[in-house]
Amino acid sequence: MNTRFTRFCAIGAGLALAFTVAACGGSDSDAAAPSADGVTRMTLSIPPVGDSLPVYVALENGFFADNGLEIELAPAANGATTINALISGSTDLALVSYPSLIKAVDSKLPVAIAAMGIDGTDEYKAGIYVPEGSAVKTPADLIGKKVATPSLGSVGDIYFRGVLKDENLDYTKVNFVELPQANMATALKAGDVDAAFITEPTLSSAVKTLDLRAIGYQNGPQGVFATSTKTIDSNPDAIRGFRTALAQAVEVIEVDPHGVASQIMPTYTDMDAETARNMNLPQFVTEWNADDVQSVIDLMVEVGIIKQSFSADNLFQPL
Repeated sequence: MNTRFTRFCAIGAGLALAFTVAACGGSDSDAAAPSADGVTRMTLSIPPVGDSLPVYVALENGFFADNGLEIELAPAANGATTINALISGSTDLALVSYPSLIKAVDSKLPVAIAAMGIDGTDEYKAGIYVPEGSAVKTPADLIGKKVATPSLGSVGDIYFRGVLKDENLDYTKVNFVELPQANMATALKAGDVDAAFITEPTLSSAVKTLDLRAIGYQNGPQGVFATSTKTIDSNPDAIRGFRTALAQAVEVIEVDPHGVASQIMPTYTDMDAETARNMNLPQFVTEWNADDVQSVIDLMVEVGIIKQSFSADNLFQPL
């Protein structure tokens, strides 16, 4: 099995960017600042899936409050909308895919990493899937075929382009098509696509109705909590507190990941305890690894998503 992404990037849906002109101009709104009671109130945009588990654990255990923060949750949007919201100040923090953040920084937009997020692993099982009876056995077999990805130029197709490039295959001969995660299993079953990049929670749902086989898993840096550079510069203590609270939550999760998920997810999402206990979980990351993120940036250059590489350290301030 090819796992070229041993150093690489969805957030479940693999977010794309299509920035508006207005986003480039920024906003006059104030970045989050401590109130008279010393508490910083911030809005956080996350999807209601296992990737967001550390946030829910931090809320449940009062870790944000312990670090001087009051966090209000907001629904997750697509990459462009989320980045725009961070820049305008309508959202202070958001869980986004690494490609979304990298493309934003490449476009000179004022966003950066607020805190570490998640890495893909073989246990998480995000990757390229085909029906069990498919004649496709290797990545090479998908040359000339149709592969579904939640969003072009994001996690799914960037990963697989890298896999093909490493095998000296022409990734431009794969027909990548955009398809919502919720429609992946139906499209595979109907033969509308030959393969699909599927992540949790869609994967757990899909395997209930269709026998799937993985062609390769996407491992490494995947999702990250982003914010505006204005927020970091104006209130570094809040960002530091956010990082600390998430790190405390990850310590709790690491004791019994699936047990914690089964207890916490039903409280904060529509997910039932059994689903939460059995779903695949990513690796929750607390430490900055510039080398791993640099490999994502460089791969995005190699496959033509961005034109020029830059230092991964441009994304992260140690504080």
